[in-house]
Amino acid sequence: MKNQFINIFNKIILIFLVPVSVFAAVDKSSYSQEEIWNQVLDFEWVSSDVSPQINILNSKASINLEDFYYVDILENYRQVQQLMYWSNGIEYPRTTHYLDIYLSDQDYYVVNVEKFIGDGYIKGDDWSQVDPDEFLKELKNTSVENNKERLKNGYNTVQDISWHIKPEFNKNLGYVYYSLIVTFDDGSEAFNSTAMVLGREGYTDLTFVFSESIAYLMPNEIDKVVQNFDYNSGVQYSDFKAGDKVAAYGVGALVAGSLGIKGLAKTGALAVIAAFAKKLWFIILLPFIFLFRLFSGGHKKEN
Repeated sequence: MKNQFINIFNKIILIFLVPVSVFAAVDKSSYSQEEIWNQVLDFEWVSSDVSPQINILNSKASINLEDFYYVDILENYRQVQQLMYWSNGIEYPRTTHYLDIYLSDQDYYVVNVEKFIGDGYIKGDDWSQVDPDEFLKELKNTSVENNKERLKNGYNTVQDISWHIKPEFNKNLGYVYYSLIVTFDDGSEAFNSTAMVLGREGYTDLTFVFSESIAYLMPNEIDKVVQNFDYNSGVQYSDFKAGDKVAAYGVGALVAGSLGIKGLAKTGALAVIAAFAKKLWFIILLPFIFLFRLFSGGHKKEN
């Protein structure tokens, strides 16, 4: 059975290549997949059955997981960094929490929680300038250039990018999200979604990774996760008051920057593009760790 899991791990590939500064100390030693697997099983995993609430201290927020079927949670920052490196082949220093969220014993998706960006309150005044079709055009143009590098390094090329969910801004609840489908030259697809949860002092980025089989469920699941992500009293998006620090960019520029698009640069996107340099330059695929529950015998959500 373990060989089956290792074979799946062998299929994990780096999707987009980009030079990334080294901020996190990870073990880059050469290990077999089985050695990696055994180390990951020894990580400090916590289940939502035991600890259903996660305190995201750097965001002054928490995530309540009581209403979810089952969640495997990894909060140890060093271990999160190691898992991301083993899964994607590059370091990902902004990721602080790693969640495997199960809809059933078989269906799952991954959520990566990233470090809080305290740039101030982000207004939505520029949302009218967001053009999903233009964004998609720029993304496709970028992928053409990236494919040259991919070919040189022996990776599958990106053949198409489309919206799974076009960018949506919920001002009342204070979040913006979108979802992309990336199609490769071998016909395979990767789904990645990003939700940016806004607060009074900045925002927290959540990345969702899932398979095609549950893509139709993800709009509701993204909404569910976001609504269970709560900033502490006094620092919620609705707590904004005149005189608070305001970010140099708006929600539209935030989305543009997260996609690596310079279309809204004149409205302040350059600052956020720097913060989001990793967005869409590569896609995070589902790593082997989602099989942790199945391999360890599985769990049932306690009622």
